[in-house]
Amino acid sequence: MISAPVFDVTGKESEKATLPEKVFGQKSSGQLMTQAIRVYLSNQRRAGAKTKTRGEVAKTTAKMYKQKGTGRARHGSYAAGIFVGGGRAHGPTGEQNYRLQLPAKMRHKALLGALTEKAGQKNIRILTGVKKTGGKTKQARVAAEKMQILGSKVLLVRSEDQQSLAKAWRNIEWVTVVTPGNLNAYRILVNKHVVITTEALEAIVKKYVN
Repeated sequence: MISAPVFDVTGKESEKATLPEKVFGQKSSGQLMTQAIRVYLSNQRRAGAKTKTRGEVAKTTAKMYKQKGTGRARHGSYAAGIFVGGGRAHGPTGEQNYRLQLPAKMRHKALLGALTEKAGQKNIRILTGVKKTGGKTKQARVAAEKMQILGSKVLLVRSEDQQSLAKAWRNIEWVTVVTPGNLNAYRILVNKHVVITTEALEAIVKKYVN
């Protein structure tokens, strides 16, 4: 049986909740999670670097020196890539496409594997009574301290309509706030603790459990 502590918005622990095995009890594959992370990070990458080719650098078109009689190797253009200030051969163009794809089933399996790993580490927290929160960051910090996650990297998963909760927690520098639709294996694994509201947990179960 997989369980996690349940806290209210003030940080008071009330009980232990049994986590659904179809979400938090799935076999995790390190290779699949690594692949999911690689795809996610690659898709965040944008081509910004660009170097000039030998046709784009501002250089004279005159020959460097005469063809014969110097004893040196033959050279023509100052813009050749082997010279300082010359064009870059095979450099970045600013148009590279780093986008990768991973089938939805594999993404979902990696996500559930990451949640299972966090549950096994006892790093899952369930948050209840969210409607009572006033959207104050000070209250969120106090709750985090009572939940023993203060100062650790925390992923807070809230439902779409829990705006006041997001407002209270997102100003804390070590907290990342997401909704079930934005959840992925990378976000789960890069944070030490995962705090999930009861409403968000229902949404996760509905989305990923057939």
